[in-house]
Amino acid sequence: MNPYSADFGPAPAGRLARTAALLSALLTAPAVIAQSSTEEPIELDRFVVTTQSQAQAAALDFYRASDALTSVVSADEIGQFVDQNAAEALQRLPGISVTRDQGEGRFVTIRGIESGLNTTTINGMRIGSSEDDTREVPLDLIPTGSVQRLEVIKVPTPDMPGDSIGGAINIASASAFDRPANTFSYRLGGTYSTLTKDLGPRLELGYSNVYGTDENLGLSFGLNYQDRNFGSDNHETEYDFLENAATGEDVLAPIESQYRIYDVNRERLGANFNLDYRPSDGNELYLRALYSRFTDAETRQRLIFVLEDGTLENVAGGVATFSDIEAGGFRKRVRFRTQDKDIIALAAGGKHQFENWTVDYQLGYSDAAEDAPDEIEGRFEYNGGDDLDATVTFGSGRPTIAISRAGSPDTSHATNADQELNRVVREAKFVEETDTNVSLNAARIFDLTSGKFTLKFGADGRFKEKDVDITEFEERDVPDLGLGRFTADLRTFPFGNFGEGISSAAFREYYETNRSDFAQRPRDVAENNLLNAIGDFSATEDVTATYLMGTYDTGPWRFIFGARFEDTDFAANGGELEIDADGDFTGVTPRRVTSSYDNFLPALHTRYSLGEDTVIRAAWSNTLARPSFGDLSPNALVNLEDSEVEAGNPNLDPYESTNLDLIIDWYLTDSGVFSAGVFHKDIDNYIVNFTSDTDPEFPGFDVERPVNGTSAEVTGFEFNWEQRLTKWSEALSGFLVGANLTVLDSKFTLAERPGETFDMPLASESVYNVYVGYESGPLSLRLSLNRRGEFLDEIGDDTDFDIYVTEHTQLDVTASWRVRPGLDLNIEVVNITNEPLELYQGRPGNNLQLEEYGPTINFAFRGSF
Repeated sequence: MNPYSADFGPAPAGRLARTAALLSALLTAPAVIAQSSTEEPIELDRFVVTTQSQAQAAALDFYRASDALTSVVSADEIGQFVDQNAAEALQRLPGISVTRDQGEGRFVTIRGIESGLNTTTINGMRIGSSEDDTREVPLDLIPTGSVQRLEVIKVPTPDMPGDSIGGAINIASASAFDRPANTFSYRLGGTYSTLTKDLGPRLELGYSNVYGTDENLGLSFGLNYQDRNFGSDNHETEYDFLENAATGEDVLAPIESQYRIYDVNRERLGANFNLDYRPSDGNELYLRALYSRFTDAETRQRLIFVLEDGTLENVAGGVATFSDIEAGGFRKRVRFRTQDKDIIALAAGGKHQFENWTVDYQLGYSDAAEDAPDEIEGRFEYNGGDDLDATVTFGSGRPTIAISRAGSPDTSHATNADQELNRVVREAKFVEETDTNVSLNAARIFDLTSGKFTLKFGADGRFKEKDVDITEFEERDVPDLGLGRFTADLRTFPFGNFGEGISSAAFREYYETNRSDFAQRPRDVAENNLLNAIGDFSATEDVTATYLMGTYDTGPWRFIFGARFEDTDFAANGGELEIDADGDFTGVTPRRVTSSYDNFLPALHTRYSLGEDTVIRAAWSNTLARPSFGDLSPNALVNLEDSEVEAGNPNLDPYESTNLDLIIDWYLTDSGVFSAGVFHKDIDNYIVNFTSDTDPEFPGFDVERPVNGTSAEVTGFEFNWEQRLTKWSEALSGFLVGANLTVLDSKFTLAERPGETFDMPLASESVYNVYVGYESGPLSLRLSLNRRGEFLDEIGDDTDFDIYVTEHTQLDVTASWRVRPGLDLNIEVVNITNEPLELYQGRPGNNLQLEEYGPTINFAFRGSF
């Protein structure tokens, strides 16, 4: 780790070399249940036609055959929707919602449980996270073109990893034995942003075939690429208590507001390779490889109004009037950064049957990394001399701001020529997490007079390493430089007068050309070195587990029972900041922390078949979730400007959850299903962030640390219905419909807010999806609606500072026309109604953030032959 002297060049070398070395050593991967379908694809001159109903049937068959409570999205079903990545595809399932970045789904919440408490695997192998401070796996990293099937296991059986309080997500790539022989698939198209008027290409290619005289060697591979240009318009406002000069009382009022304009280029490159060998019946070997790279280049322009730099003259009727706002309180900033995230996942596996025995084994490796080496922001301040006044209308949604001077409207603060450079801020970040997985499982079948009993046992090890290196410094010794020389055209901004646009490229070119004119002030260097050093950490986590599980089938009943034992050893290296009696930073002391704990996780699953078409499933299970590396490690991020610290807590205990589930499935004719279920989770050692101004390690700072001590519970209802309507009426032939709904009641308490009960963060009270599809001849249509209810995002000191994300309803449409066998034309419109992202502080009228993206249009020629 570097204490200060940041290298803003490429990521540390050696990752691909280590990956190549491990590939030759991989031996195994977990067994994957093959997907089946009640409808065979139609073959016309080797062209494979996959309809909406066939895609639905494939996913339903997988769900029906599973022992665990599992939801599935197949690749063919993904193709019927308009999703850009794995996260967006998963949001169509019951109980699933997503959090978004720039309008794209990124993190997946299962049954109201935040994504950091989920497990994510690729082809059954655990993968790491490229995030620096959480266990969340950003699924916008995985393009849908790399996916054959997405599985969400909501209640694991004892032979599955136990750290999945929300659930486990498995991303499966295609085996050649899952597809017709000698199949080539393609998608050639583009994506158009209606907000930025930009067009980018999208390409997907895939091939699979079987070889050998017995057709027992299967090869499948795919490539996909997307280059997307888009953006967003944003207005953010923060509220706090200020003294009302008219009354002398403290009132809640806007203290700062920002106009933000984002322009983003995202490139996704994905590749997957599967090799399967089945030398004889009951024996198979396979190799899986998946690579995905996500590059995000983002420019952010901001106009900032620091209202609290003036005097709050009065608040009346939702109108706040400010006078004498200092000129430096009106600021323009331009930031540019590139962010490369990639993941390499490798696994090879075997499965063998010997009479009544089945043995499978695996060894896998993944490397997930984020490299953001070049973030740079130019910070400018208004130099217009005289102070300005502001009138802000707020409390009924997005605030409006009017700036004036001596009673007359004034826009000089938004003019680039009147903004002067104050400082340049540079930041670099590199995060890498590697995971090595190994497991061995054995199962023995016993035929009993009363039924069949299967005894399964095994062991696995998961060994994780994480390294985080963050460097930030401010160059405040800068030349006299006005913003006017970097003026650029600006698209129409809908929320207010932004003034002139800023060319990020021109600013960066000037900076690099005149690099010697920018420097840190000498008095800042030593302090910045110390603060950067304590933000870095490295950590290891070794988890070894054993389990014993029995499955007993008798008549219409199936019982799965057993227990899992997991042992965890954690160690981290970081730094502890030394502060003298005067509050000055004097040094950093290296610090190593360790922890070790065991978890015993019993479970009981039952399944009862009530006739051929009705299945009742119930489960009692125990799961856990480990605290994030950032929460556990002895590191800290210090904000000197606001006297704030975010610090880790090595003494945290893991989350522990006891879960109850009951679900009834009615399988309808024509590959339909109607399901209804309830679930309940009691979670101990729930972790929340606690803020204190008396922390002995950081005197004089507001220090936020994660702490245990609270409990939480979630009770929910799930409903799902999918059906073709042909049997109802011939007039409805070709129509298919689907709907799912999840309703949650979650609660937890917080010691710092006695007497109050909160909904769990990120837990929406309701999530539902509805779609209507139609197929007739060459035409295929699908209209889909996804709604996520409001949820609590952050907890503040009191109700005035709690932050909520409002409900989000998105409407998408897909249309496909079969031009000829082997060639379909697809047109998709995403977010038809331009649904924004909206947050509020304290109460709905105090809008905190409003961000719009505009509809997106995708078009493609696609097919297979």
